[in-house]
Order: sequence, then structure tokens, then C-alpha cells
Amino acid sequence: MKRTSYFLLAAIILFSACQQSFKKGEEGLEYKIISGSKGEPIKYGEFMQIDIVQVYSDGKKDSTLSDTRTSSGAIIQPLDSINTPKEYFNILKQLKKGDSLVIRILSDSIMQKNPVGLPPFMKKGHYLVTTVKVINVFKTREEAETAFKEEQTKVEARMKEQSKEQEKKDIKTLEDFFAKNKIQVQKAPEGTFVEILTAGTGPNIDTSVVLKVKYTGKTMDGVVFDSNVDPGFPNHDPILVNMTNDPSLGQPVIKGWTDGFKMLNKGAKAKFYITSPMAYGANSPAPKIPANSILTFDVEVVDVLNKAQAKVEADAQMQKMMEMRKHFSDSLKQAHKEKK
Repeated sequence: MKRTSYFLLAAIILFSACQQSFKKGEEGLEYKIISGSKGEPIKYGEFMQIDIVQVYSDGKKDSTLSDTRTSSGAIIQPLDSINTPKEYFNILKQLKKGDSLVIRILSDSIMQKNPVGLPPFMKKGHYLVTTVKVINVFKTREEAETAFKEEQTKVEARMKEQSKEQEKKDIKTLEDFFAKNKIQVQKAPEGTFVEILTAGTGPNIDTSVVLKVKYTGKTMDGVVFDSNVDPGFPNHDPILVNMTNDPSLGQPVIKGWTDGFKMLNKGAKAKFYITSPMAYGANSPAPKIPANSILTFDVEVVDVLNKAQAKVEADAQMQKMMEMRKHFSDSLKQAHKEKK
């Protein structure tokens, strides 16, 4: 389907949705179903092939957070009540092939369930809106698996080509920027541009260690989207950057980071210039980071840890997070009691 068709489809769904009111679901969900056919609703255990678009709406502006049509491709999943939360299952079981579904939930409801770890852009009174389009329905697992393989082949080919073109475009943009501003950079093994501001000491970082890092992330036009040193952001602890293949030693980071840090050592300060395919690509993880954004990061390698040291740090950070969640949960319970 051509890109223009996507916009036309979105416009039709939006127009149709505006003509009817939302129904009340469970757990704070509200929904509308825009009928696309007169067939039978999907049956329990059958497989849905669906496109999903997720948008964050603050009442003035809608920011697309994810769109399977331009990223992962259509999702194929069974309709069951085991892997699907009950509040969503009760809505999805009403759908037919060709139907479109709009679900919205207030950020207040999301915050009550996930008091810690929500993105900083999510504020009370705003909506998370999810649009689901049922492309096809398969009765057997074999049919679903065949369709899945076909979809993945198409997606991989499309994304590979898009990534190549975007990489060329981003490199040209950055090289022009460096030349205009007389910035001296080095290129990391996989393509991250690194401007070393302060040299560190010791051997260069490799894949056997975990780093403690201070950072500030910005878009090319200077918009700060994340930081653990900026007072405008809540977390000021150094982040653990896991360079190893052990997922328990720290959180995963974008490819541009693991690539760029190989050019640094302990105590180094630098600026990373990362093309969008080395960052989030066509996805938008937050409203301040549009799809296909070149990102810059001011980073400082506070410490370099071996695996044993990193395990201690990771466990301590997990304990701290659990305590914060408990404190937040207790505060909500107390506030609820006081209202009564």
C-alpha cells in the first residue's frame, strides 16, 4: 500500500470516529469500533493480522509514538484471554476483518498502575490513543505463520532500504554541520561521530565492561529530551551502560552509544553525533524525538566497572527503584484514605 493510502485511511478512520462517542470499557479504557465489514466477529483462538498506531495527545497536539505500518509491519496474534489482558480481550473479541478500533486511556489511569518509570513527557489529563486496523483473520496457526513470514520478508526489505537512504542523508547533514562549525570528529567502528572534549585515562572501553555515565541528549536543533545532569529531569544518578552481552548488568542502550564509547576511556568527556538508524530510526520514543532524528549526546565516563562491580551496582539500582515504587504506591493509598 502506498504512503498516500495510509494517510487517506487514517483520515477516513478519524472522520468516522468523530461521528460516534466513546464507549466505556474496563480499567479506564474508552473505545470506538468503526465497522469495515458485515462478517462474523473473530472467534476465540483465531489469529488477527493488525496494524497498530499509538499516539500521545495533550489536547493541542497529537504525537505519534509508534506505527507498525512504517516500522515492524503488521502484527499477527491469537485472540485469547490468556496472553491478552481482560480489558483489551473484551474489546478485541467484538472485531471483524476490516474493522478499525480506537482505544484511549487517560494518562492518570496509566500513572496509577505504573507510578515509576513512565516517560517524563507523560502528564496528567492527557490521552494515550491506540488505533487498531484488522487487516485479516486466520483460522489456523499454519495460515498465521505463513502470513507472518511473508510480512517479515516485506518489512525487512523495506526497512533495510529505508535505513540505507536515511543513513546517507544523515551523514551528509552531519558532515556539512562539522565543516560549517569547524568541528573535529572521529568516526567509531560502526559509524558514530565522536568529538572528544576531554581525554580520559587508561585503556579504551571494550565489550567486557559496564560504564557509569553522565549524559544529556539533544536533537540537532538543541531540544533536550533526556538527561541525568540537567535539573529539569528527575534522575541524577549515573546510568549503567552495559557493553557486555549479560542483560542483568545494566539497561540496553542505542547502537550509537555502544559504538561511540569504544572510542573513549575512563574520565573522558565527549559529544556523540548519531545518525537516526544508529538511534531510534523511524520510531519516535518520545514527542521530543521525531522519527528519523539525528541525536547528539554530551557524555562523561564517570567509571568503568568489571562484571562483578557492575552486578553490585545493578542490584543496588534495582533495590532503589523498588523502594521508590513502594513509597509512591503508599503515598497514593494514603491520599486515597484521606479523601474518604
